[in-house]
Order: sequence, then structure tokens, then C-alpha cells
Amino acid sequence: MGKQRPPRPSAGSYYRPDRAQFDAFRPRQDRIGETQRRSNPRQTSPRRHPPNLPPVRSAVSKTKHERSTNPSTRIHSLRRLLTSQQDLPGTVRQEKERELAALLFDQRKALLTQNARKNLQRYHFVRFMERKKAERALKQLLRQRDSEQSHEQAYNTELKKLIHIAEVDINYTKYAPLGEKYISLFVQEGKKERQDRPKINKTEMATYDADQRNEILQLADQLSNVVRSASGAKPPMWYEVEKLMDEGEAKLEALRDGKLTTDKQLQKELAAIGGKQEAELRRAHGNQLQEMKPSWLDDDGIIDPADLDSDQDDDMSDGGFFER
Repeated sequence: MGKQRPPRPSAGSYYRPDRAQFDAFRPRQDRIGETQRRSNPRQTSPRRHPPNLPPVRSAVSKTKHERSTNPSTRIHSLRRLLTSQQDLPGTVRQEKERELAALLFDQRKALLTQNARKNLQRYHFVRFMERKKAERALKQLLRQRDSEQSHEQAYNTELKKLIHIAEVDINYTKYAPLGEKYISLFVQEGKKERQDRPKINKTEMATYDADQRNEILQLADQLSNVVRSASGAKPPMWYEVEKLMDEGEAKLEALRDGKLTTDKQLQKELAAIGGKQEAELRRAHGNQLQEMKPSWLDDDGIIDPADLDSDQDDDMSDGGFFER
């Protein structure tokens, strides 16, 4: 018989040619741990705790610097200070009230700027359509004036008046303040209502009187973001544009940019804020603000000659502080 092959080592044997043998000097517990990791590769070492990191801030919260420099936070702090502490000195109270009025003024100014941007986008299409309509009306009137030369004096006067109104209409659509609410010149009648205007039940409208119907129509126009003037009536800004037409185009451009209206409105807001805030504070703590000027300035700042310093006045001595 031929030679038989030596038996292959079993799977449970400690010898495997594809693995490195342990070193003789390695401790037995380390060899057991490595053997267990090889038999169960998913078994890992115990998890380590993550390092102590600060909590992640949400998008709403702000840092301490942002909270301290936020105008709204300062306004809230000043209001609490002025209403809670009634024993503040008069000078400190007036200083805090002035700071509060200035912060409220800046806040109102920022709000007006934000509303100006919104109104500019909201009424852009309405202004464009009304400008085109006013230009068509002006062209018709000019053709009537140039077509027939022989007219009565009354007719020519009325035609000239209508041409002037059409020119003011065009300038109103062009130079009305962009940041303010635009009041429409032309009343839409019949089926030419806006598509975004709320639907009104005609059966219910028939049961209302004239005042109630006008009130509901004004509310519908307000909800559709367009303000309509009454039939034949001109908005107040129309007369302002007519007045500035004689002063030149520079004034009209200043009116359009809000330089003539925003400053006046801000001054009124500042005066209203100061008076309202002072009334609220006095109603809260119930005492009057102390005067900043001394009592001897009550008589128009005239000093009594008896109160003037003199060489013989011993009471005005410095008490020997500078005497050596």
C-alpha cells in the first residue's frame, strides 16, 4: 500500500499556520483577551464618556453681549427702572427718560423703514396701472385741445383745468411717497374689481344701508391691500404734489423718497413718545420731575445784586482750607 498522508490538524487545535504565535513573555490574561476578541470581533472595549463640552445653544437664544446691546432689552430695563424705583434723583430720572425716548425713537424709525419697503413692493403695480391710465387721459385732452381751435372761452377754461388735473394725476402716481400707503385715484366700478378682493354677498349687501355698504367696501379694499378714494375725491397727498410742482422736480423727488414726510412724521412720533412716556411714568409713581435749573434762575436768570460776592463778605470764606 502507498504512503498515507498525515492527519490534518483539527479546527480546535491551538496551531494555525495563518496566525502568528503568541510570545512566550506575554502574560496569560492578555493572551486570553486577544483570543476572545478574535473569536468575537463585535465585542469592543467599554465606551468612554465624551468630554465635558458646553451645551449647544439653540437658534433663538442670544449671547450675553447680544442681549446687553439689544435696544428692546435696554428699553425694557429702563421702563422697569423708572417704574419700580421711585426714589431716583431728578437728574438721573430725566437722563434715563431721555435715553428711553431716544431708543423708542430709533425703534420707531426702524419700523417705518421696514414698512416703507413693504409698501414699495405692495403698491408698485397699482401705481404703474394708474399712471398709464392718467397718461391716456392726458393724451385725449391734448388731442381735443389741438383738434378744434374755435371754442368758447368757458370750454377752453374747463379743458385747461382738466389738463392740469391730469398732469397732477401723473405726477401723483410718480412722486407719491414710496414708503407710505398709496391711495388710489380711480375708483374701480363694475366687473373691474381686484381678483384678490374678498367676495361680498350681494344679497346681504342689499339689506344694508348706504353707510354700512361703504364701510364694508372700505374694509374689503383694506384687506386687498389697496386704499380707494371716494368717487371724484382726491387724496390729501395729491394736493401736496400739486403744490410742489411749482417748486421743481427736485422737490418732487424728495417727496417720493420720503425726505419731506418721514422727517416730519418722526418728529411727531418723538414728541408723542416723549409726552406719552412721561405721562405713563408720572401716573405710575405719582410724583413730579424735579427741575434741573436752580431756584435763583426762576426770574429769567437775573441774579439779585445782594447775592453777589463782595470783598467784605466773610461768609464766603473758604474756611482756611487754602490758608497757610
